[in-house]
Amino acid sequence: MAKKLSRYIEAIRLGAVVDAKMPLAGTISPAWSPISYYEYVSVPLTASSTSLTAYVAPNDGTTWQVAAVSARFGTASSSGTLQVEVAAAATAVGSGTNQLTGTVSLAGTADTTVNGTVIASPTVISAGKAVNLVIGGTMTSLADCSVTVVLQRLS
Repeated sequence: MAKKLSRYIEAIRLGAVVDAKMPLAGTISPAWSPISYYEYVSVPLTASSTSLTAYVAPNDGTTWQVAAVSARFGTASSSGTLQVEVAAAATAVGSGTNQLTGTVSLAGTADTTVNGTVIASPTVISAGKAVNLVIGGTMTSLADCSVTVVLQRLS
């Protein structure tokens, strides 16, 4: 019984779909089926924040892309903006490929979630590439801000 159960646990861990109507002795259908995985990277920002690296892709054979970006703040900046970029190794923050069609305003209404619009063909993030948050404008007064970048696993 334990061996049969471990087959199901391993299949689920790998993303397979298990038919709940099948008896435990049944087969797994399909044997392996990839599903989308998401990573959520949240970074706090303040009035003194500068552009920074939020995520570095490990050398584990996986690839990712930016799927969504959201920001929320308790106190707005005077004219701050946010761009998310992907940069290859040896590329400075601010010199990568933008992943949003415009910028996310950090100067809007307090306690309101602001969502960025991801470009039509986001850059593939592979080993050694970085996801950077590029700050622009004047960040004066920004407080209680959190930016979340959603990464979708491709492989």
